[in-house]
Amino acid sequence: MWPFSKPKKPDLQAEARNAVNELRSEFLDDVLAKGMSLNDRVNRLQSVKLESFDELLGLVDDTADRVFPLFDAFPAASALEIHGFCASTVAAAVHVSELPDDEKPTVIDIYLDLWIDNTVQHAPGLDGNILKGSLDRMWRGFLPGIMRAAADEEAIKMGFPNPPLVLSQELDRLVGVQRSEDEQAIAAQTLKSAVVHAMMTVRIL
Repeated sequence: MWPFSKPKKPDLQAEARNAVNELRSEFLDDVLAKGMSLNDRVNRLQSVKLESFDELLGLVDDTADRVFPLFDAFPAASALEIHGFCASTVAAAVHVSELPDDEKPTVIDIYLDLWIDNTVQHAPGLDGNILKGSLDRMWRGFLPGIMRAAADEEAIKMGFPNPPLVLSQELDRLVGVQRSEDEQAIAAQTLKSAVVHAMMTVRIL
């Protein structure tokens, strides 16, 4: 008779380790691919370096530090919408900057992708693709109001009444907030200051 050996029992721990290692390898490959893709996109730009995008993301936080206190009295206001407005302000600042016109769309696209990745990491329940579409619409929608608020004297001469106030009212409507006239005036000047600061900061990046 042929000496048949007993089948070996499966090593469940070894299989589990192998599965984990495979998942970790796939994750690292994905991260590496994204990193290489980002570097490739940035390297094609002549006007900015990779470090510039860290500064843009930092500028969003700086803008948020200026804007969020306006909503301390309104706990039901959407934090995501407010953060989106701050990110939109920085995108608008890039749009009106002195960067080459042919590179601005790429700079804005990379910056928004990084902001969205960072936001989704902190809120995994968010869909990055949906957030990207919403943010694209948001910053383009706010762009005219942000530009007018930053140069309100010229905008008023062109027939646009009190652009900072209008911008403040638009943001309040977005997040579902109502203020008194005095509070609205204060919010308008705060937003104008935040917008101007963002634009001046982008100029010196």
